[in-house]
Amino acid sequence: METIFTSLHILDLDNDWVKEKEVPASFAPFILDTLEYAQANEKNKAYMVHNEHTQVVSCIRQMVLEPEKWQAYAQSIANKCLESEKLAQAKIYRMGSAIKKGSLVQTLVKKAEDEYIYMVAKIEHSQWLDSSDLSERVGFSLEKKSLWKSAVFSLVQMDQEVLFSSIQGYSDTQAKYWTVSFLELDEARDDAKNTYSVFKAVDNELKSAIEPVSKKDYVQLSSELQNLMNIPQDFQYEQCVDQILEKYHPSEEEVEKDVMKDCLMALPERKKFDTEFKVVPESLNNRRTKKFHLSKGIELTVRSDAVEYPDKISAVTIDGKRVIQIVCDDDETYETFQ
Repeated sequence: METIFTSLHILDLDNDWVKEKEVPASFAPFILDTLEYAQANEKNKAYMVHNEHTQVVSCIRQMVLEPEKWQAYAQSIANKCLESEKLAQAKIYRMGSAIKKGSLVQTLVKKAEDEYIYMVAKIEHSQWLDSSDLSERVGFSLEKKSLWKSAVFSLVQMDQEVLFSSIQGYSDTQAKYWTVSFLELDEARDDAKNTYSVFKAVDNELKSAIEPVSKKDYVQLSSELQNLMNIPQDFQYEQCVDQILEKYHPSEEEVEKDVMKDCLMALPERKKFDTEFKVVPESLNNRRTKKFHLSKGIELTVRSDAVEYPDKISAVTIDGKRVIQIVCDDDETYETFQ
């Protein structure tokens, strides 16, 4: 890979200025490490361009077409970030919150012929006075990656056209200013789509891997998944997987929990959904009702709000007949069949 440029801007929200710092050659490994870290971040969300003429998108495109003018475009992007932070700070000021201080790092890398990667990231920095001349210094930790926010754009150049093949964004908070006000991007997958995609992918994986071995185990795990997706909440995929498998004890030796977990953790990449979002239960209305065929003309329907239904339904054999026993809490229904 060939690095076209790297820039570093100090954002001072208190004094309302942006200062560009010269980037020494020794800083290159830190930038490449940050780029690699930003690309591999499991908390990334997919985004897309909704307007080709917004400030940041236009600047990124021109960086590829006019690399000799990168400094002006990088400065324009840094200025836009400061303006967006000022607006965001004004909104949260009364709540006693504050935008985290940090530096804006940008880099453009040529990955292959006509293929580029652009990264913009806000990272933690420390400021201090140099005792030798009392000048202000800025430093970064090499031992930890304090990445407040990032966006990685994969680009393809075709003659004088620059196409955005993929955009990955990350924010360490729920604040929307980074992607909405600053980058002006749209989420490629909104919360409702993510909710549906996660439920469908996990349930299908459980069905194909567990049900052939133990239908009872599949019903138990699928029920736990439904319980999690029934509640509007901030969702983290890894925690979801842990919670589903935490109390699960396979009834058959063929089922290996570790292997099952590895399969589930591979789903975000395979099925293309985000790992953090807000659950939208309404998006699952068509998938949350389970039907079980009992005998000709008789079906058992289990709605998604039947939280503990695996514990209320059991199978026994009476006088050679296979019987499904169901705990009945409704007096009228019970008396009807008594």
